[in-house]
Amino acid sequence: MNNRDFTRISMSEWGTITYNNETFGGQVENISLRGLFIQTSQKLPLYEPVEVSVHHSIDKSMDFTATVVRLDESGLGLLIDKMDVDSMVYIKQLLVEHSGDQEKALAEIRKKVLLMQ
Repeated sequence: MNNRDFTRISMSEWGTITYNNETFGGQVENISLRGLFIQTSQKLPLYEPVEVSVHHSIDKSMDFTATVVRLDESGLGLLIDKMDVDSMVYIKQLLVEHSGDQEKALAEIRKKVLLMQ
């Protein structure tokens, strides 16, 4: 049973994380409006803020401010704290493609906006 408030979408796109002026990359395993998981061997302390970019085309990326909330052998779980409107719209499009449910995607957008206030 899945009791998550935000739908996870599997993806295979390159992401970069910047922490303490150092940048490293990894494969994005999944993403939601609430967070994402990046496969990487890099280890970071829990509850530290990071900057994240998910590169979904050559000239476009989704950019977030996030917090490290999970660390395991395969990567990092990140809680998205802030995102720009373009990134939110892109994830909404992914949600609609994934679920086929425009209303569900809009409901998740409303929840995310309330959390960011």
